[in-house]
Amino acid sequence: MKTIAKYLLLGLGLRIVIALLLPPGYDEAYYLFYGHHLAASYYDHPIMVGIWAWLGWQFPGDSFGLRIPSLISYTIASGLLALAARKRLTPGSGVWTAILTGLSPLLLVVGGVMLLPDAPLLLSLSAVVWALAVGISWGWLGLLLGFLTLSKYQALPLLLCLLCWALSQSQTRKRLFSWEGVQAFGGWLVVSSPLWLWNLQNGWISFLFHSARTQGAEGFNFSGPPLFLLTQILALFPTIALLLLLGLTPQKPDRYSTFRELLRWLVIPQLLLFLLLAGRMQVLVSWLVPTWWLLVPLAAERLAQAQANGARWLKPWIWFTALLPPVLMLVAASHVRFGIGSALLPNKLDTSKELFPPARLRQALQNNPALWEKLKAAKLLVGQRYYEPGLLALALGGDSKATFTTMNKDARGFAFWRPPNGFLGSSGILFRLTEPKQGNKELEIKQQLGSLTPIGIVDLPRGGKTAQRMEFFSFAPIPLLSEGK
Repeated sequence: MKTIAKYLLLGLGLRIVIALLLPPGYDEAYYLFYGHHLAASYYDHPIMVGIWAWLGWQFPGDSFGLRIPSLISYTIASGLLALAARKRLTPGSGVWTAILTGLSPLLLVVGGVMLLPDAPLLLSLSAVVWALAVGISWGWLGLLLGFLTLSKYQALPLLLCLLCWALSQSQTRKRLFSWEGVQAFGGWLVVSSPLWLWNLQNGWISFLFHSARTQGAEGFNFSGPPLFLLTQILALFPTIALLLLLGLTPQKPDRYSTFRELLRWLVIPQLLLFLLLAGRMQVLVSWLVPTWWLLVPLAAERLAQAQANGARWLKPWIWFTALLPPVLMLVAASHVRFGIGSALLPNKLDTSKELFPPARLRQALQNNPALWEKLKAAKLLVGQRYYEPGLLALALGGDSKATFTTMNKDARGFAFWRPPNGFLGSSGILFRLTEPKQGNKELEIKQQLGSLTPIGIVDLPRGGKTAQRMEFFSFAPIPLLSEGK
């Protein structure tokens, strides 16, 4: 147990450094508003990421403060997963589980650094796996499944896989159709009810939105699945990814077989689903994170078995995997923040220049005192894209009491956070990010704000060059802010 705790703390230390270096991502900048608009559900994610955002707002340090809940929850999630592996798999699997969760770039950045719905998803998923490993009552299990459902809509296929597993086992099938099954279903329904009630009141808009995202072009792109899998292998880190894939392969039956089978039931359908979707649409790199997470104990067991058998490949694997991923992650995070590798990367291919720490924008704004005062006094600040308001909100901090919104067909949750009458009679400031040499182009928004008056431009430098530019326009009172119709 002490060994597991030691590796969890080492992993936490690495993630803290990365969280301090890495500027906020676009999704993080958007999700921070969930902390100000806690509701039963949201347009594109359930409530848990909003709770994480609300908790993050209680800490100082702009984007780092927002990430503290993710830093903590990932440590707990790793611990629960390690304890489950320790109890139900080959001896030593728990320690190796804690090590792997602390080394894989994709897992630790998405689930344990950034403010993303994957952070509460991995915590609740680990709690469910631990509960199944130790055999807690099904009533309590139902409550945990409810929290899993409130974490991310991706929990729904996980629940379906778990149900199929339960139906495939004679013992669990009997319990499923007994009073225990009723308790589990009741607990799940009570905890997850806000999700269903909100969607019922809003025309099931969340599910319509996500189902629309799965609509792809006609035909199937056969290069999509292998390219997506290759991207996942690189993001996980190859030596870790190969072990995770090895965890899919069967082993000789023993007393640990039942738990291995459970994990594979949860993993294989999801893996196949997203690989098939990659042939029809763009699949985000984070969508397979819970799948790989559930494979970690099985990969850890392979390492524990190799250690017990004195495998010769294990020592070089340890040195390579323990040293290279942390170094690469720290170098990458430093480049995103400071542009240390800008001279080596073509400017058009270096998309990391689009991200910047809030302090950089704040300093650029304060260097323009007239604009800074106008922003502090504004009652309504309107971003052109859904993620832009969060970037400005982090930079302004407590100096602004304005209402933030966006003018975009893809308004996401902002469409549900507006006052009932829109922003009738409101004046304010419109802002947008542009490429450095783009200049004051005609604003590409379809909502009519009336006359727009340029009031300032700020450049955001990185590595001695202007990496981003933000433009600001004032507008007079508007008759109505439409919702992208």
